[in-house]
Amino acid sequence: MDHPGKASLRAQVRKTLKVISRGTRTGASTEICRQIAAMPEWMTASTIGLYAAQNTEPDLSGLFNPGGKTFCFPRVSGDGLEFRHCQSLELLQPGPWKLLEPDPAQCPVVPPQDIDLLVIPGMAFTRTGGRLGRGGGFYDRFLTGVHPRAVKVGVCFGIQLVDAVPLEAHDHEVDWVVTESDVVRAG
Repeated sequence: MDHPGKASLRAQVRKTLKVISRGTRTGASTEICRQIAAMPEWMTASTIGLYAAQNTEPDLSGLFNPGGKTFCFPRVSGDGLEFRHCQSLELLQPGPWKLLEPDPAQCPVVPPQDIDLLVIPGMAFTRTGGRLGRGGGFYDRFLTGVHPRAVKVGVCFGIQLVDAVPLEAHDHEVDWVVTESDVVRAG
């Protein structure tokens, strides 16, 4: 059962996200990509987990450049996530949740412990690394299998930064939080 404060915060953030114009989201997404690409952790990572954005999430397609790096994207598998190596954004197709996911016939699974850097969306983040997801627990379950050295980068628009999120024992925090105007080392 989800902490009661999480549903309330998600509803508040959804309402806030509805007022952001497409142009503002596009500009902020471009700046978020620039901030992430400038991180030393990004430059040294060889296997990177990205995500295909929903309309209200930062669009990270500007980071996808498979020359020299392996990119993988999440795919819902049962009640969990698996990340699959994707050599082209054209290999992403609508999945059961209407999210773009890698085509399993053309994109092999990447073991969680092989991912060096994972870019993680969320409904809200704190500057200390707290993350509020969409409520399915998919990323939290996946993060239990990643290597401890893997860098976890939470991304959101600046208006999604909050002072606190209700955290439970199964919730994973991120190492960095990146918005269009901030790159924050969490913790």
